[in-house]
Amino acid sequence: MDKLFKKPSHNAQSVMKYLGCPCEYFPAGSSVAAVTNAYNDAFAKREIGGYTPVIFVIEEYMDFDESQSSADLQKQVFAAPPIDAREWFEKVLSSYKEDYGEDWNDVVGEMENGQPMTALSGFLNFGTRKSWECVLAKIPVKNPWEIFAWFPFGGWNECPAPEEMLWIGKYWYEKYGAVPAVITRDVLEFSAHPIRDKSAAMGLALEQFAFCSDIVFQGVDTIGCLADSLTESSVWYFWWD
Repeated sequence: MDKLFKKPSHNAQSVMKYLGCPCEYFPAGSSVAAVTNAYNDAFAKREIGGYTPVIFVIEEYMDFDESQSSADLQKQVFAAPPIDAREWFEKVLSSYKEDYGEDWNDVVGEMENGQPMTALSGFLNFGTRKSWECVLAKIPVKNPWEIFAWFPFGGWNECPAPEEMLWIGKYWYEKYGAVPAVITRDVLEFSAHPIRDKSAAMGLALEQFAFCSDIVFQGVDTIGCLADSLTESSVWYFWWD
């Protein structure tokens, strides 16, 4: 009942206006179950509804330019030359291999000690164990990866630009069925299926490392550990410092 009496913040209203699609608002302090259940229900109905559900976490310092419309961003992203995701990954990985030289094997490590991720957590305030203020948007795109052309995310520090995310997202969707699910100021989560084949999991872990090295260097320590977690994970988590 509390949800009915909490007005969306200015930022939340701006995000919903910018997206211009059906949205369900969750004030800060909403239960994890409420947000998760709403997402799961929307996800189950996505094909019939012709949309992709995405949880947007509302933050005071979101990289959000209200002077640009979603239509402007779509024109910009789709006008950029297509990117071959495999070539993109290989280029980034080659650079890391050159930088680390003989130490590259230590970065890769052994495929062991992985901790599976099975629940979306990007919207969770770990201090209160409740949700941050967030919006569940039903973005009317035929292909899930097209959401990267709807909302400005990326293009700062080592976080890939929206144009790169679009084609990488397309590649991961077609190869693994991965669907963007949560977007915050600096976190991106995908809903996916566990990669049971160990060789395929290691290949994906290398791609994810190229996409977001922080999940290894400031997270699981080795690419092998990340690969081990992917064999049991239904959520892919990315975070850029």
